[in-house]
Amino acid sequence: MTKIIANIFEPHCEIQNIIMNHLANRDSGTRFLWVACGTKFGKTLGAAGGYAYAFPRYPGSTWRWVAPIYKQAKIAWKYLDNILPTGYKYDKKTNLIVKNKTDFIMSIPSLKIESQFWHGQSPEDLEGEAIWGQVNDECAKLKKQVFDSSMTTWTMTQAQVLNISTPRGRNWFYSGCMRAKEEMEAAARENRVPREMFLTAPTAANPFVPRASIEEAKRLLPDRLYRQYYLAEFLEDGSTFPNPIIDSENWRTEYEQDGPIEWWIHPDSKEMTIVAGVDWAKKSDYTVLICIDHTKKPFKIVGFLRFHQKRYTDQVIDIVKFLRKFKYCEMIFHDKTGVGEAIDDILSKVPGLVYHGVVFTNASKALMVNNLITGMEQKNIHFPWWKALIHEFDVYEVETNDLGRMMYSAPDGDHDDIVSSCFLAYAAAEEYGSRDFEVKILEDLPSLEFKKDSWENYMYEELDIDPEEGF
Repeated sequence: MTKIIANIFEPHCEIQNIIMNHLANRDSGTRFLWVACGTKFGKTLGAAGGYAYAFPRYPGSTWRWVAPIYKQAKIAWKYLDNILPTGYKYDKKTNLIVKNKTDFIMSIPSLKIESQFWHGQSPEDLEGEAIWGQVNDECAKLKKQVFDSSMTTWTMTQAQVLNISTPRGRNWFYSGCMRAKEEMEAAARENRVPREMFLTAPTAANPFVPRASIEEAKRLLPDRLYRQYYLAEFLEDGSTFPNPIIDSENWRTEYEQDGPIEWWIHPDSKEMTIVAGVDWAKKSDYTVLICIDHTKKPFKIVGFLRFHQKRYTDQVIDIVKFLRKFKYCEMIFHDKTGVGEAIDDILSKVPGLVYHGVVFTNASKALMVNNLITGMEQKNIHFPWWKALIHEFDVYEVETNDLGRMMYSAPDGDHDDIVSSCFLAYAAAEEYGSRDFEVKILEDLPSLEFKKDSWENYMYEELDIDPEEGF
């Protein structure tokens, strides 16, 4: 008889113990386990331990691990690779597990067992094959069709299914958890085993997470993020940011021959004093300029510009042309992470331009993101209607690194340039918005404006460009 010796760790708490035993308990009567987990609880690692214990026990079976994207499926593969013994060149006597990293398949040929690792980008690909057990990792980020398509593979086998995720709003994962909760309550009344179970696993349930880290997160994070990521609560809106307050529906898209340019500007721009935030394009990203009227609260975004595939010098030219459409710009906060002093050197040649370069660290970025979240919660900033802006705010993510620090970014394959320029502009508005603009002496105003003669000479002589040209 084939014997598998796996290096499976001990569960760190009772909830993780239930997770690790679910897939192997085909006779328990509970087919579906739904677990809402806090960050760093150990959901993926615990599920991997249970998966490694379960799938070698059933000859002739096929198993699946499904994650939202390839990168997350790869994490599960890595865990299983460490837990299960490594095979050799195929020989039935010496090789127990064959690991095909190209196709992301682990198999036990002598027992006709196969374990597949999938991403959920193409849910229809999951249909067809009879599956005995499945882990759906980070369910809140999976499309519902992943669950629906997979269901067709469970009908005949009565598969064990483990659904684990950190909450993200009240989507299909939330609905499944609530359905399981109702089933548990009904089963308790009827004195039977529930067909589905729901558990909440907050971060604090993991004894290896320092209590000080949890307290620090509670102190530093906005309440809504702490409740979602550490207490594993389902919030009405699970996005990192609250829904933006839309102030205007006026926006348009202009195109140039060398690529698309999206821009909008308030009709009264010539009378407006602003601050701005700029996130510069790196590789395939976009350069984004956000302009805020910071003279009174609530602050209002009164202009935006977005483009890509331009040299840094050309990016600066287009941005300064756009800023000249306003009365004057008091300050620009820009991200110079990765580009060093190159952007500052170019900006320094623009007469009358006042700017401050920000190098993003995890701490500085977290502070600016959290300040913008608080500003949105307190309705201190209004936004124009812009489809790309709404999308970026909706998908922006928070993750926890190995040190327990929160890291902010767009998901793989998406962009966060608009979000970055917004929190840079908001930081500038907060810093410069407390001033009394009514007491400025008239003679002081020109020093805050672009010096037209100097600017035009710079454009003509240094760059050989007509300053009155459009984008």
